[in-house]
Parts: sequence; structure tokens; C-alpha cells
Amino acid sequence: MNNKTKPVIGILGLTRRTEPGLFVSGEHVYTGSTNVRSVLRNGGIPVLIPAAAIAADVEAALDFCDGLLMPGGEDMTPWQYGEEPLPEIGPFRPEIDKAWLAAAGYALEQKKPILGICKGHQTLNVLMGGTLYQDLSLREEKVIQHLQKYDRSYLTHRVEILEGTRLASIFGAGVLETNSMHHQAVKELGKGLRISARACDGIVEALEDEEGLILGVQWHPEDLIDSAPVMNRLFGDLVERCKERK
Repeated sequence: MNNKTKPVIGILGLTRRTEPGLFVSGEHVYTGSTNVRSVLRNGGIPVLIPAAAIAADVEAALDFCDGLLMPGGEDMTPWQYGEEPLPEIGPFRPEIDKAWLAAAGYALEQKKPILGICKGHQTLNVLMGGTLYQDLSLREEKVIQHLQKYDRSYLTHRVEILEGTRLASIFGAGVLETNSMHHQAVKELGKGLRISARACDGIVEALEDEEGLILGVQWHPEDLIDSAPVMNRLFGDLVERCKERK
């Protein structure tokens, strides 16, 4: 397979500032290197898409992409699902969230497959009219630990994959061990989505649509491609979905 036959996967970018005195201090657009490695290892060509480019012209920014990877990031702006920020919420970036929602909306209109990870998974739910827990402490029911205390490559809790879902076709139905690094989660499910995995406390750990365009997971598979190689299947599935649409 040469590069011309490999799907181009747009990875939605975040921004951060380096401290004064560090190398080239200022604001930078970035994504985690594990996102890049995960796409490359599984047959795609990763391209970073800045939020500013999406805001300027979403079609020009994404038209050349065959699919999207929506990675983890800061909290989702609660205004996007009709709430005001509560004291328990972490940092959120309205300009990033507006761009990411526009990017995902454009991708769906153009039938471009999407894989959402952690915040990306939550963003897809909000795009489809769903809501989030601003913090899991606000959930009435007791929850297990979802913000693990050690390396991101560690497996720290289990999810139950539901039969008959696309996720089950990737991993098989039943128990899957994952990592976990979040304090927000899906509350009310968005329209046209179905739950494909839950944690033992009932927290939504994966969602998808019927058309095969949307797949979102709450854990971070990009950090497990070496320690739990089965997670490569999620990125391989994104690449295959893109090939089917091309």
C-alpha cells in the first residue's frame, strides 16, 4: 500500500501556552504524539487540524480528510448543552468547543467517519443533543474511580461491551479492560446514538450511531497500543471505515 491509498485522518488540535523563559514561549497548537502513532501504526496518515482553521473555514480545513479523530482535552463548555458552569467543572475553552462541534457536524454531513476519545466522545454526544455530568461527584449514584492515579498505559477498570454493537464487532461482546482519565461523562444520550459499553457503575463508556459514522469511547486507547495491543483495533476500524467511504 502506498501513501496515496492511505486514508487521511484529521486530528482535531488543542492549544496551550508555554511559560515565559521556556523554548519559544507562547501559544502552540498540538496533539499528543500517541494519537499520531496510533493512526500511523494502523494504516492512516495523521494530519493536525487547528481549531482556528476550522473556525475560519470548516470546509477548507476538513475537505481533504477522509475521517476525523477527536482526542481528549479540557472540559466541554456547559453552555453547549444548556447549563451554566458549576464549581466542580474544570477549565473549558468555548472557542475550541465551538470549532470541534463544527468539525464533527461537517464530517457527519459529508459522511466522514469519526472516532471520539474521552472529550471527543463527550463532544459527539453533545453534538447530537445529549448532556454531560459536569463532574461525576454530581451523580446521585455511587461511581468507581474514573480518574486513575498512575501511568496512562495502565489498565485500571473494566467495561462491559454490549452485544450487537459495532464495538462488539471490534473487540467482542463482554468484558474489556481499559484505562480511565476523566471526571465528566455522558448523562443524557444524544439523538440517534446508542450505548455500546458501560462501566460497572453504569457510566457510559462507549457510544455509536446506526450508520457507522460515529464511534466514541470514554477511555484512552491511544495510550494503550503498546501495553494493550488489542486497542489498535479501534484505530484500524477508523481507517477501514474511511476506506469504505472513499
